[in-house]
Amino acid sequence: MSTNLVLISGALSKHELRYTPKGTPVLEVALVGKRTVGGNALFFRADLTFYGKLAEHWAEQLVEGQAYQAMGRLAYESWEADGVKNSRLRLVGEELFKLENADVRQEEKGPVLFGAENRVIVSGGLTADPEIRQTSQKTPVARAGLGFSSWEAGQAKNHYLELEAWRELAVSFAGLKKGSQVLLEGSLKTEVWEDKETKTKRYKRVLEVQRVTSLARIRTLEQSPREPAPKSGKAKAKSKAA
Repeated sequence: MSTNLVLISGALSKHELRYTPKGTPVLEVALVGKRTVGGNALFFRADLTFYGKLAEHWAEQLVEGQAYQAMGRLAYESWEADGVKNSRLRLVGEELFKLENADVRQEEKGPVLFGAENRVIVSGGLTADPEIRQTSQKTPVARAGLGFSSWEAGQAKNHYLELEAWRELAVSFAGLKKGSQVLLEGSLKTEVWEDKETKTKRYKRVLEVQRVTSLARIRTLEQSPREPAPKSGKAKAKSKAA
């Protein structure tokens, strides 16, 4: 299965506990923070979903404005409603910790954790050749898609993630092809736009890649070239007698 790890920290903006029709506890958590990139503090918000009795237990202890560290994974979901295909990339939380002595500052929109973590480590295969373009300032930017898999509830599940790389990293993406196996590290960001037909806001999570490593699979025993069969005893004896 693929590598799939999400590390997010931030000040708790809101949390809500609900239950599925089958009675499974579901805890929705929103963490907000600012991470430093090139001398700038970039704001982000991460919405995570926790499941099970542990989520129910955490809901009783969470304090809005407090800083927390979450660990989890990415989960791609797709469905069709009224003939329209929809999809989303969910952040499934698996661990949650309270951060002591965190740099939480009060801003106009509420408490924000400065120096927050927004990191994703994921591996998989590119779903198409990367598309390279330049911005109006002549900055190279590459777009690609990553397919990866996980093992859930006893069966394999496929996921999809959109990628974005800038500057020198965008140029290095040009050497990759559809099917290339890669290990990526980056940060999640949310793109917002207005649907031209419905006039409603649409949201999409994208991984802004900060590091890419090309991978090559090691052949298994079944894939290794077969060695020539050893000569039989009779053949050896005959050769010696000659």
